[in-house]
Amino acid sequence: MLLGIVDSRAVSNSSAGSETHVREVLKRLVKKYKIYYLPTTHVFLEGKRENIIKNAKELEKIVKIPSSFYSFLESGKTTSLREELFSFSRLAKELYNEYKKEVDSVEFVYIPHNYRIQLMSSILLSSLSQNGYGMLLMTDPHNSILEKKSLIECIRIWHRLWFSYKPALEFCLAQRIQDFLFLRKRGNLKFIAVMNKGTLDYTALSKYFNVRVLTPPHAFNPIALKYRTFDKEEYAVFLGRMNTAKGAHEVIEIRKSVKLKMIGKPEQDFIVRKARENGIVVIENVSEEEKFEILSRAKVLVLPSHQESFSITILEALAVGTPVVTYDLPSLKSIYQFEAVKFVKEFDTSSLTQEVKRMMEVRKEKLEEMFEDEKLQEFLKLHSSWDNVANAIDKMIREFSNS
Repeated sequence: MLLGIVDSRAVSNSSAGSETHVREVLKRLVKKYKIYYLPTTHVFLEGKRENIIKNAKELEKIVKIPSSFYSFLESGKTTSLREELFSFSRLAKELYNEYKKEVDSVEFVYIPHNYRIQLMSSILLSSLSQNGYGMLLMTDPHNSILEKKSLIECIRIWHRLWFSYKPALEFCLAQRIQDFLFLRKRGNLKFIAVMNKGTLDYTALSKYFNVRVLTPPHAFNPIALKYRTFDKEEYAVFLGRMNTAKGAHEVIEIRKSVKLKMIGKPEQDFIVRKARENGIVVIENVSEEEKFEILSRAKVLVLPSHQESFSITILEALAVGTPVVTYDLPSLKSIYQFEAVKFVKEFDTSSLTQEVKRMMEVRKEKLEEMFEDEKLQEFLKLHSSWDNVANAIDKMIREFSNS
């Protein structure tokens, strides 16, 4: 089968969890299909195009990419976020027309990581398929397509995260406009894969589409197991992008009770500045090995995040033997049903602090007992290989491409 992959993450300048997912899955799907990689317009919103071209050339060792994509990049073509969110943009239409001239008859299209910024262009490019398309859709609470949350509740949440009413209102209205457009323009969408069972409850996706929970949706780096230990040091750790959506500003609240280290990419300067002013160790750039060393020695991972479909960070913490305290997002509660993961009410930093303090006092024997849980062991085994992820995706593609 000639499979089209509509995506931007595999050639992106970033190397976060979503990019890792797409690249690892692609490495395995090329062993099962002939693949045409069809970059979306989101690539044109990123900087450093020379790096994108370099990444694309490297990827082209295993997949075919239309030559017109390089021509568009080199010509300096661009687009706007507003146009991409609410229409089949001019650039998306140009890409579609040029790809159509080059691409052989694609039998099915899969979008390995879809989200609002590239949603519309991915729908248009997927119409190059003979038999429809499927996608893995990011369904972060507070920003998922077709989320059931009311407009007022949406504004309340984002007002608390952005400290301003106007951008919260504009963002929540934009979500609803795009949801409407998605239903109108979706084309021959055969299935939507999601990363957690909670999506079936907090969104209306299953009312309109064939929705499948991808199991497993992610895998941890196997080198994490080399760092697994229950000999902990007296600190808690935050690991993730340092912005308000990830709760990085809220984790600072626990500083008076425990020693805290923060690891991740700074995205909002005021958070890093406030953390350092309060004596928190902030580590901006670490290798995989350094990350696992710090994470494995921590008494607890603190993750007061407001946007998680799955959370590779929690998975990595469990892999190295570190318990977790996080917010009670419906996505996470549907996945991490283990004693080693403690949930507190979202935005409740007082309860967050108290739970972290309790976990800091857990003795080694009790910690070992938490991680001897048979269900947790099975969960980690399932999520220890990207082969398992790719096989689950392959199964969906074959099922729906033949339907």
